[in-house]
Amino acid sequence: MQKQEKQKYTFEQAIQRLDEIVNKLEIGNVPLEETIILFQEGMELINFCNQKLEEVKHKVEVVIKNKNGFTLQPFDVKTENKNQQEEEETEVFNEDEEKNEELF
Repeated sequence: MQKQEKQKYTFEQAIQRLDEIVNKLEIGNVPLEETIILFQEGMELINFCNQKLEEVKHKVEVVIKNKNGFTLQPFDVKTENKNQQEEEETEVFNEDEEKNEELF
């Protein structure tokens, strides 16, 4: 797949084409030369899709509530996962405290 061909794909079209390639390769009745060409095209499509996802990732923002109102901050998956894990740990801690209080 050449650069100009890649640019004509939308993200969704690239995913669909990648799915077609995977299906062809899974069937296994593709000649070796065509297999190599399809594999290369698939790798280029994966890179294209990853690039698009990175571009979108930088555009996504999260609305954060603070004492002064609301602010927009870039979405950070690592921070979001950490915050979610801390919330879950706090919930578990609170549940344990309640159980301990019931015992005494």
